[in-house]
Order: sequence, then structure tokens, then C-alpha cells
Amino acid sequence: MDKIKEFFVIYKNAAWEKNVDQMVELYHEDVVIFDMWEHGFQKGLDVWALEISNWLRSLGDEKVKVDFEMVTIQEDSTIGFASALVSFQAIGLDLRILRSMKNRISLGFLKSEKGWKVVHQHTSVPTDSNLQAILDF
Repeated sequence: MDKIKEFFVIYKNAAWEKNVDQMVELYHEDVVIFDMWEHGFQKGLDVWALEISNWLRSLGDEKVKVDFEMVTIQEDSTIGFASALVSFQAIGLDLRILRSMKNRISLGFLKSEKGWKVVHQHTSVPTDSNLQAILDF
């Protein structure tokens, strides 16, 4: 990626096309992931690449439509930060929305000779007073 804003377009397209390689290419080899799901914390591209592969391949005939909103980006010559709201919609063969949810995402980027790569990713959702996730905000 030449510019951090390209992350959001590439991620969206890679998810829709279930393109594991294209999505994995967004991340740095030493990436740290704080995720909401099963493992919560993961370190290293090999581990994260397996999670991406498992997710996209688990979709079967479904597609996943990803949209980002409220994107903010700060960057200097080698370090960048972005945050956004990200929505995921599972789309069936008949183009019907099967399920959806919205997360918050924060991303740390490092620029090298290979361009911008995500070195840190954190996803979360707000919770209500009963500690139940609010997935549609």
C-alpha cells in the first residue's frame, strides 16, 4: 500500500472476493492482533494469516460485505494510525443480508520498503450495563 487509506478499499475488496492472499498482504510480519473473537490476542503474521484463511473459507457460498465509516487517519513518514467503524454483512446467494454486525477498529501502521503494513489491530464493541455486546450501534 502506498497510502494508508488504501487499506480500507483493499480490505473491503479482499473480504468480498474471499482473497486470503490479498488480505494477508495488508499485515506486517510482526503484527499484533487484539480481536473480539475466539483467541482475543494473536501475534505474528503466520498465526493471523491462518485466522484470515479460516474466516474467509468458512463462508461457503456466502459473501461478506464490509463497509467502513468515520475513518480517521494520522500519519508521518514511517508511522501511521487509523480508526473507524466497520460493518460486516453476510450476503446469501440471493443477495439477501443473512446477518450483520458493527465493530470499532483501531490500526497501527508501519511504513517500510514494502509500503504501509498493519503492525497492530484492535477490534472492539461497546457493551451495555449487563456487559452484553452492542453489535449494531
